[in-house]
Amino acid sequence: MRDKILIFGGTTEGRLFAQRLTELNIPHVVSVATEYGKTVENESGEESLLVGRMDSNAIAELIRSGDFAAVVDATHPYAVKASQEIRSACEKESFMYLRLIRKDAGLLTDSENVTYVDDVAGAAEVLEKREGNILLLTGSRDLKEIASRITDKSRLYVRIIPDAESLEKCLEAGLSGRQIIAMQGPFSSEMNEALIKEIGASVILTKDSGKTGGFGEKIKACERCGIGTVVIKNPEKTCTGVEGLDAGEVLEKVLDVLGSKGTALREAGSDKRITLAGIGPGDERYHTAELDRAIKEADVVFGAGTVLKRLSDIGVPKYDFYEGEKIWEFLREHPKFKAPLAVFSGDISLCSGAKKASEFLKNKGYRIRKITGISSVALFAGRIGASLEEVRVISNHGRECDVRGYVRRNEKVIVLAKSPEKALEMAAKMPSGSRVIFGCELGTAGEVIAESGTEGFTESDIKGKVLVYIENPAAATEKLIPAIRDREIIRGDVPMTKEEIRSISIRKLGLTKGSVLFDVGAGTGSISLEAAMTHPTVKVFSVEKNPEAIELLKKNREKFALSNMEIVEGTAPKALFELPKPSHVFIGGSSGNLKEIIESCTGERKVRFVVNCVTLETLGRTMEVIKELGGLETEVVQISATRFKEVGSYHMADGINPVFVISFEI
Repeated sequence: MRDKILIFGGTTEGRLFAQRLTELNIPHVVSVATEYGKTVENESGEESLLVGRMDSNAIAELIRSGDFAAVVDATHPYAVKASQEIRSACEKESFMYLRLIRKDAGLLTDSENVTYVDDVAGAAEVLEKREGNILLLTGSRDLKEIASRITDKSRLYVRIIPDAESLEKCLEAGLSGRQIIAMQGPFSSEMNEALIKEIGASVILTKDSGKTGGFGEKIKACERCGIGTVVIKNPEKTCTGVEGLDAGEVLEKVLDVLGSKGTALREAGSDKRITLAGIGPGDERYHTAELDRAIKEADVVFGAGTVLKRLSDIGVPKYDFYEGEKIWEFLREHPKFKAPLAVFSGDISLCSGAKKASEFLKNKGYRIRKITGISSVALFAGRIGASLEEVRVISNHGRECDVRGYVRRNEKVIVLAKSPEKALEMAAKMPSGSRVIFGCELGTAGEVIAESGTEGFTESDIKGKVLVYIENPAAATEKLIPAIRDREIIRGDVPMTKEEIRSISIRKLGLTKGSVLFDVGAGTGSISLEAAMTHPTVKVFSVEKNPEAIELLKKNREKFALSNMEIVEGTAPKALFELPKPSHVFIGGSSGNLKEIIESCTGERKVRFVVNCVTLETLGRTMEVIKELGGLETEVVQISATRFKEVGSYHMADGINPVFVISFEI
């Protein structure tokens, strides 16, 4: 009976597809070209392997002699010859050929620092003209051809997989010693960045190898280091006549060719189910009736150790983990369990680990049943008499959270605190006149409700799981649109973007929730301050090189109590390399590095820029740079404002220098 699948692998997507067949008990054989490939497959748990390169005749013979139902080509997208041999053999034998494609990295890499070439020869031609050391991240296959076209081979460094064949190819190409870096991936962008810096590379060579090939991590590392990238285009993207399929589509084709067995597997797969449930904030008094029924129906229960302890002896196995991946791995190895239950503290719809677990298991084909629970927030609100519709609920568990920013804008806030220590530290920083109440170990025998500043309050009572209620009456008078008067800002002798110019500039930036703003040439920080006050989720990096301005930035940040404003000392663009990529950039001063600053800020997503210019020369240069870099939706506004100041019994005009406000996207 032809029910085996022949996979030509050696790639991440090939290994993942083979693992999926194993889960479904579909027999298969994986063919890899090298001993190194065999080692990697063995490490991933694959046992049925063929090792060695085969031409189309050998592949055709293998197909005829085996019990194979289909061939899955999961070879590397640049292994064009291998794919041609596999496809030729399948055509010769009139056999089903399925090409498993690699996911694209989805990057926008059209900046002038990235050069695309068609092939190895084109890459070598570009690299020969570049100065400095060259880091080759294309493996050993074409190394000899590349090296033969580079006059000074001492400039070459190559990263290869750690096997004898690759090392031999390096030696044949004339490379030796520290020019050879033998490492096994995958590699993070930080690892790539460290390697670039270690060898002093000025350019790298890579292939457009997609997400699993680490293409994105290479591009990010080059952007951070400010070096060039030469990319050999994916030959498969220009190939016509071959239908490339993703893993799900290939699996569907495999199930089709397996006939009745495939149909049975589909039906069995559709019955995979799991229940995710919230068990409330404390003991069993806070279980819902639906949860109790789910516990009785379950044949295995997963959850954090502290949560499982709150369940009495339920007569089924309990396991101390709740992550989706760990649950999936366990159920894959123990298919006898048909009614799994994962329990989470409180309510799964509020700041719960159930969200990630649900997404992962759903992607693995599970039907998810969700049971909401009583949340600790609802219990706390009931205890202190707060109306939840009036309360803003936030969490600082495992994330940055500008609590004071939320309190500044909301009269009533409940915070799920990371720890008792963080809860006390946070409470101490609340605005004057705020009311702070702690709720500890809610729903248990050790429950404590304590209001800060009242008689009998001691910090030693704040322990265990803590929620904090903060009431700030001053939030009722907070301006709906953040606006700071010039006289409120600590000024000194440092230039400042004036109030009238600032209002238009902030509007043109168009900040949204979660924005990351670079304020380049921040000065006193007037733009940074107003931007940070727009929303607690906005993160502002104030970049400044002037020591006097740095001190003013610190004083103003402290005055306005802005924890979402970070001061970065240095000259752009160098000072920007270690920062996360921005969504918005304001440039008040560039020190002549305007183009370099803009280039360093662009990457995978569009970035919104606002540039303020006072002189015609700066305006002209800015427009040139926008045109060179392909700026979109460019707008130029000239602002002329005149204030009137009292002089005795008269009001005299006090004009502000005209300013050009330029906004655009790249």
